[in-house]
Amino acid sequence: MLELLGQCWDLVLGLALSLWGVAVLVWSFVLGVLVHLHVEMPRLEGLLVGVALAWLMARRDRHPLLRVLSAPLKLVIEVLDLAWDHTIEAIGDSWSVVTGWVRGSLSWARQKVTGLWDQGLSVLKGLRDRLKRDQ
Repeated sequence: MLELLGQCWDLVLGLALSLWGVAVLVWSFVLGVLVHLHVEMPRLEGLLVGVALAWLMARRDRHPLLRVLSAPLKLVIEVLDLAWDHTIEAIGDSWSVVTGWVRGSLSWARQKVTGLWDQGLSVLKGLRDRLKRDQ
């Protein structure tokens, strides 16, 4: 009886060690592929990460675990969206201020030029009128 229990224990222990060996083999393969992608093919790694994150965001409402995993990503996306909106608003406000200043300067310069032109014409008209009276 003890011999049969020993044989069963050896079977269970052998299966556990075999499963552990398979797990270590798969883990070393995955890490090797990840290191190779990171070192030799960074663009492919970025593409794969982007596809994985897009998949995660697309399916986050279907499973609570995916919702938990995608929460930090959603936070980052919301912060980037908010920063983008504020940047676009700041650029638009700056553009309107700069164009307002330029338009104001151009209208001021136009007023000065037209004022000088009108003043020059009035001097010439006065001179013409005086010349007509003298004839």
